[in-house]
Amino acid sequence: MLKYHIHSDVFDPRLLGENHIDRIQIEMIPDATRVLEIGCASGYMSDYLQRVKGCRVTGVESDPDAAAVARGRCEELVSGSVGDAPVRRQIDARVAARGAFDVIFCSQMIEHVAEPERLLRQFHHWLSPTGRLVISTCNIAHWRCRLRLLAGRWEYEDYGIFDRGHLRFFTVPSFIALLGACGFGVEEEGYSYEDLCPFKLLFNTRLLAPTDLLRLIPVVGRRLRRGYIRRMRNLIATQFAFKAGRISPLPLGEDDDGSNRPVL
Repeated sequence: MLKYHIHSDVFDPRLLGENHIDRIQIEMIPDATRVLEIGCASGYMSDYLQRVKGCRVTGVESDPDAAAVARGRCEELVSGSVGDAPVRRQIDARVAARGAFDVIFCSQMIEHVAEPERLLRQFHHWLSPTGRLVISTCNIAHWRCRLRLLAGRWEYEDYGIFDRGHLRFFTVPSFIALLGACGFGVEEEGYSYEDLCPFKLLFNTRLLAPTDLLRLIPVVGRRLRRGYIRRMRNLIATQFAFKAGRISPLPLGEDDDGSNRPVL
């Protein structure tokens, strides 16, 4: 997962597989838009958005080393955590001076936030009325996670779904419900998945997975495969990305000061 590293190489999602979450979410961002990337790491995706897609990117990054690299890759860089009031005031000032953003982009960061509801509602103040939220996170309901829990195991790791820095955990349905409660409706979705198949369980070898078999069916195979992935997404998805628009009016719930939080 590239977001966890000081990524110094030139990033090109077109070289990644169609199942890769970075390729999926980057393709959701329209060309030539004003983008606020929350948790931009070293700015490698911001750099691609500006170089190739003609976007203008303001990055926000809390890690000082990563922020130092990102500063040269974004049009503007806000150093610090978006959960801190001084950082939010800087973004507020930027929006007041230059207008709201067309896209807010959050790649694999919302799971590191203690109060994601509060942050998602804050986004309404930074997003234009026709703007879109592009956001991705991990799926705790993936079949490997379910087997771990069935065996009574929960060990944190350096990377992945059980990353020791994750404060919140989501399933596909719970995250869609969270977005809805915070005033966003899903318009587009994509999934990075690891399919369930007997050979994977027994020998850790992908063989005769349903998605592979469906791909072989002439004419209708691709459509059937897409339908299978969507139907089984909460079992086979390791990560998922959503493109969401604003719901008007915003549902009653948590204010900026943290009061009156929604019950999810």
